[in-house]
Amino acid sequence: MWIRLKAFLIWFVARILLGTLRLRMLHVDRLTRARQDGKPLIYAFWHGRQIVYFHHRPEKRLTVMTSLSADGELQTQICRRFGLDVARGSSSRGGLRALVGLSRALREGRSVGMAVDGPRGPAEEPKAGVLALAQQSGVSIMPVSVGYSRKRVLRRAWDGFQIPKLFSRAVMGYGDAVAVPRDASPDDLEALRIALRDALLALGTEVDAAASRS
Repeated sequence: MWIRLKAFLIWFVARILLGTLRLRMLHVDRLTRARQDGKPLIYAFWHGRQIVYFHHRPEKRLTVMTSLSADGELQTQICRRFGLDVARGSSSRGGLRALVGLSRALREGRSVGMAVDGPRGPAEEPKAGVLALAQQSGVSIMPVSVGYSRKRVLRRAWDGFQIPKLFSRAVMGYGDAVAVPRDASPDDLEALRIALRDALLALGTEVDAAASRS
């Protein structure tokens, strides 16, 4: 009961806060190209920048991963209030179960979202799970990031979690889609992991700069 009440309060406050953002998009052409074949996508983002995707997301229906912990239960209830589907599990606990849930969503034609450095970091270092999911499913990874003109950063959190301030400007941008061949070797996968990391870091720098001057 307490978790449900806490989830409701967080959802209520977050919905009001996120609804005040003035959102601008960058590189929508990249998303358009990636969706031309009609396949779903794996949206990849950093854990510390994920709050905006509850309300402003590239597709109305997305399946996301949450952990099996108590915090994961809270996240699950918040996600569901925002209309997101949930696969429970993480890289540290129940990961295979969650990847099966995400894979099922992709087979059914629904895109998924992953905080690729979660749930415990290190921050801004993608885990292997997103590459395994893309390789198994044949679905491309779409890097996405968001920056704010005014924000609070939780410095003590491992991910430097960012919370936009009321009525701030937000810029959401997309990177180039990353395809993972089914026959990719371990060395290939590591090279793609580094490429995904670099793409997300560069995109984060770009959207931060755009938000600060827009």
